[in-house]
Amino acid sequence: AEVDGHPRSMGGKANEHDGGDHMKDAGIGLPATGVSVVTFPSFTLECGETLRDVQVAYSTYGALCASRDNGVVVGHSLTSNSVVHEWWGEMMGDGDRFAIDTAADFVVCVNYLGSPYGTTSPVVRDPRKPNGGWYGPDFPSPCSIRDNVKLQRMLLDHLGVKRLKMAIGGSMGCMLALEWGATYPEYVDSLCLIAGCGRHPDWAIGIGEVERFAVMAGEGWNGGDYDPSDPPKGGLAAARMTAMLTYRAPRSVDERFNRDLASDVRRRPRAEDEIAVRTHKNPAAVASLPFYDVENYLRYQGKKFTRRFDPNCYVQLTLTLDTHDVSAGRGAYTDVLASLKHKTMVVGITSDVLYPYHLQEELVRHMPNAEMYTIDSPHGHDAFLLEIDGLNVAIADWRRRTRVEASVKAASAATSATALHRELGAAETWDFLEVCPPVTHPYGVVDAKFVADVRALLSLSEGESDANQENGHPSSRVLRGAEAVACGYAGDMGHHARHPPDLVVLPLTTEEVAAVVRLCYVRRVPIVPRGAGTGLEGGCVAYRGGVVIDTCLMKRISAVDGEQLAVVGAGVLKNELNKFLEPLGLLFGPDPSSNPSIGGMASTGGSGMSTLKYGTSKENVRSMTVVTPTGRVIRTRQPVRKSSTGYELNSLYLGAEGTLGVITELVVRVFPRPKVRCGAVVVFPDVHAAATTVVDAVRANLDTLLRCELMNDEGVRVTNVVFKTQLATAPTLFLEFAGNTREGAEGDWAAMLAMARKNGAKTWRFAASGEELDELWDARRGCYLGAMRYRGLMAGDPKRKESVYVGDVCVPTSRLAECVAKTEADFKDAGFPCVMCAHISDGNFHCLIPYAPEEEEKLMALNDKVIARAIGMGGAASGEHGVGIGKIKHVCWEHGPFHVDCQRRLKRALDPRMIMNPGKIFTPEQSEEERRARHRHMGGPSTSKL
Repeated sequence: AEVDGHPRSMGGKANEHDGGDHMKDAGIGLPATGVSVVTFPSFTLECGETLRDVQVAYSTYGALCASRDNGVVVGHSLTSNSVVHEWWGEMMGDGDRFAIDTAADFVVCVNYLGSPYGTTSPVVRDPRKPNGGWYGPDFPSPCSIRDNVKLQRMLLDHLGVKRLKMAIGGSMGCMLALEWGATYPEYVDSLCLIAGCGRHPDWAIGIGEVERFAVMAGEGWNGGDYDPSDPPKGGLAAARMTAMLTYRAPRSVDERFNRDLASDVRRRPRAEDEIAVRTHKNPAAVASLPFYDVENYLRYQGKKFTRRFDPNCYVQLTLTLDTHDVSAGRGAYTDVLASLKHKTMVVGITSDVLYPYHLQEELVRHMPNAEMYTIDSPHGHDAFLLEIDGLNVAIADWRRRTRVEASVKAASAATSATALHRELGAAETWDFLEVCPPVTHPYGVVDAKFVADVRALLSLSEGESDANQENGHPSSRVLRGAEAVACGYAGDMGHHARHPPDLVVLPLTTEEVAAVVRLCYVRRVPIVPRGAGTGLEGGCVAYRGGVVIDTCLMKRISAVDGEQLAVVGAGVLKNELNKFLEPLGLLFGPDPSSNPSIGGMASTGGSGMSTLKYGTSKENVRSMTVVTPTGRVIRTRQPVRKSSTGYELNSLYLGAEGTLGVITELVVRVFPRPKVRCGAVVVFPDVHAAATTVVDAVRANLDTLLRCELMNDEGVRVTNVVFKTQLATAPTLFLEFAGNTREGAEGDWAAMLAMARKNGAKTWRFAASGEELDELWDARRGCYLGAMRYRGLMAGDPKRKESVYVGDVCVPTSRLAECVAKTEADFKDAGFPCVMCAHISDGNFHCLIPYAPEEEEKLMALNDKVIARAIGMGGAASGEHGVGIGKIKHVCWEHGPFHVDCQRRLKRALDPRMIMNPGKIFTPEQSEEERRARHRHMGGPSTSKL
């Protein structure tokens, strides 16, 4: 179990870095060779302290060119020194096949403040002390990453460096390189950020605190006041042992040691004399305890580290890490990242537990010219030191590409386009039969190269907008970062959490959609289709990142001659379609309160206020053009009245919420506009009476009844307060009748009035013209926005807006009165204002509940109760808003685990890389909710074979 007489490294090979401690023979103090020292008279830290006679230890490689603009700064990791060839020798050499080309670069690596390898630190003499004592615990704290960058700039000025070609570093060095770009943006050309982050996360701060506490709890720490020639070692060894585990990944450690016992130690040691740690007083008490090889290894590494590092220095450097926040004092974090225009390569490691992969994805998402290189390694954080050959090739290739001169960019672009089309393949080969790699995390990353390729597919040159700013559309067809957030793409109209997409693309044609989807498929980048963004369940929000494909510019509309059909682009809004149809004497039947896109309505099964007469959007879509997850384009069916040829793919994609493909065009049914409209407002003593009247009317099959909407007393109160109406504050039905004869419409009103009176209607008002009711219909459509302002207006604070939860249950009409009454009572008894706006004739009602953040948990528990009741009555968790992320568990409640599993298997068959709107409708893998349901169905977990 030894390599060269020492316990084996986690890498398992003698020539690999020793388990992350790549400085095998180093000791405290200035390295013996390869290091220079310069002393500056003073340097003031961010904390306000001023250091005197500041020593700066540094190493250089290569030569400064005549123009003095070929500098490269290398940032070392937490406990390294400035001698780059000791720990990154494979990355450095003469020629552009090396990431650091010493033939062309003047390379400078500077030891950090607080480090024991030559730069001013706790083990350096304190010039303030008359006896020439060490800084020790009196060393100013903290020295920030930014302090180090500013001190290094002083050194570069001293060396005559006029400009940096690159700042590069791994781990702590990554943070230094990023800070170089933010502090001196015009001084640095490019950044290479390896296995780090933009600000130190709480997870890493917590790890640092554990390590510091281990040092401080060690015998002899004495508040850091000890003799540097005889430091306390036990605590420092424990801190290093902890750190060593964070540098690797659990799988890597498990596979390397395999629970083997330490073969070179017969029994568990009861003392570690070198570091003055006595583990057991009575050896007999531990004689039977196993001593695992991993324990032996970690003890060895801990002891070895104490020979080359100082406890005070370790504490100071971990505090330096905790100061890291590139946005500190500069503005919002994402805005600061977006301001860094440097050509940037970000390197992430899939198994990194110290600085997890999502932190590097965050950098790429917000830095406009960043591209990603992924090290898919089981070895955790230290993979950037172990997988060094591949990393060197990747960085060297990136640097060669970024050095392309402007004169050859056009030729390069042509070459890139050829390579891109070769990568995507011919369109006729894009089918479902491709052999796909297994679905594993992480998803592909949207970096600068990906964005450039998208622009190439859309035939957009760099900086070209090519978009229509009319009707509120963005000025560019490709949006990133803050621009995408500013345009509203981080959320929808619902109450769910917001999340920015990595990229937003606004295609004009189905062909453009197919090309972008194909690129995402090949590189396994998530896709989120989006319509008007009026959804309420987070269905169009990119919670997994990736590309939002916004269809808002796909506006084609045409009527089909001789048929009551229209062909519409997915981005056509409901009101736009009806405006087109009005001169033709036609209309589109479904009428949601918002103004959604037709493609969005099809994706969620939206319907609205006229379902009783015209049906939902699902019944009104005759055929669709869909781009599948591989980029293939299909038509779901022929747009004829009847078809009996195979599976009904139309029904498969309707209501799929973009999880199976992107709808780009639809053929929809349209209807003749009615010649007569009339309506009424009927006031009832309670919701139950109003609902009973509606049930009676539905059973009577009144031909001309178009809209039948219920607002409860709270809903009417909102309407009066927000829209200045003067309705009676009581449950109210809003009715509209539409037909070709006045006799028919008014006759149905007379029949319904009789039913209302029988059920206790208090008052009613008839409007002979539908136009008289339009103002009230507008108020009904504004209920959601009204609910947002309601409690603020009631409290005398008109600027106050709150989040609003919108329920959407649907029940059989026979149970409607009971369900509505009990639901209203539940919310009111819990102290919530319940604004009820219901498509009551469909059995579908919405409870709009304004709430404060501290009320959310209580509200969600109550909502679960309401949905469970509706399902128990034979109803649905959602009648028209869809599932998104908000009702995932309720799908399992409604349909059961086997139904959900069937849906998931369909998705995996059609979307094998799971890129289409992932995490919507159901979880990618079986949820705990499903497991519990399976166990209930099958008699407990012990009997399950699935």
